[in-house]
Amino acid sequence: MKKLLEKLFDSNVDKETEEPVGAVEDKRVAFDGIIEIIIVSDNHSARDGLAKVLEHHAGADYFLHCGDSNLPPSDEVMKSFVTVKGNTDFREDYQDNEYVELLIGEWIWITHGHRYSVGRGIDALVKVAALTTSMAEFPSMNVVLYGHTHVVEVEMQKGILVINPGSISRPRDGIRRTYARLQITTDCYDIQIFDVADHSVIKEFQFPREYSLPNQDQR
Repeated sequence: MKKLLEKLFDSNVDKETEEPVGAVEDKRVAFDGIIEIIIVSDNHSARDGLAKVLEHHAGADYFLHCGDSNLPPSDEVMKSFVTVKGNTDFREDYQDNEYVELLIGEWIWITHGHRYSVGRGIDALVKVAALTTSMAEFPSMNVVLYGHTHVVEVEMQKGILVINPGSISRPRDGIRRTYARLQITTDCYDIQIFDVADHSVIKEFQFPREYSLPNQDQR
């Protein structure tokens, strides 16, 4: 598995910054009709927003962090999050990529995004996720989560849902500090972008959920 992942990322990652990709761990939860996933990114050492999100969404199935936490995994507020390493997480012991398999057949890829030139768009992320559909040994990535830009982005490309929740402490596209909630049902993806100050919804998106693998009919 590790060699396969390294081969896949070889063609999409800057050789000077490439690091080994860790093995996929089983992080599945049971499906009871809806799965609720809370997504945060780029708190840059600030703990208050993370703590507020954990308290407000205590019943969520997953808490996923897209990097630049600048907090160690041992920090109490980080223990609930599946977290990746960002470009400023120099001393933090996180993997560059994390993968979450849901029992409904979805796979989620979490990465910070700086290795994929996300400041210029999401094309590289979508390309890597789509490539996995042709490799039987590697799971298809239906959902991609990233951070780094501190700007909210929600888009569906080639059957792949891509989400950037913005920054929970240092937004660059306005004055609101944001995070996201992804709810997956049998039929659709529902995404809400929240203001961390009062948990009000400031943006909403909905996309049909694909039952086949992304880009499957184009292989």
